[in-house]
Amino acid sequence: MRNSIKTLALILAIATGLGAHQVHASDTGELSTPIIRLTKVIAQNADALELSADQRSDLKAWIDTMPAKRQALEADARGKRAQLRAAILDNAPRADRQALAQEIGVLETRLVMMRSDCVDHWRDTLTKDQFAQALELAGH
Repeated sequence: MRNSIKTLALILAIATGLGAHQVHASDTGELSTPIIRLTKVIAQNADALELSADQRSDLKAWIDTMPAKRQALEADARGKRAQLRAAILDNAPRADRQALAQEIGVLETRLVMMRSDCVDHWRDTLTKDQFAQALELAGH
């Protein structure tokens, strides 16, 4: 019974935005912002980093496609949280709420890995010295 109450409280916190806000605020400060900043720093300092023509082309392609993909995934996650919130308020079966909560977890994991893949991309695209300089310029 006690575990059920804790689980429901957690689901309610996430569904009402409290948990989502805390995760987002923490994520933005600790994960998203530094990684998003890295791409921005690379773009703003292409000359200082002495990016080659191929690297500049890659940077443009990345900026043209990846933010939209991330935003679409973030929108999916927000939509699932809204569905879970409605399911909780509508007294949907616990199994349905659990399935939605798991889908949210999968989406959040995909977002975290998308950010990780972003850093891997820049590590592979830039030279070791360029990557180190980009990290320094980004405040890392």
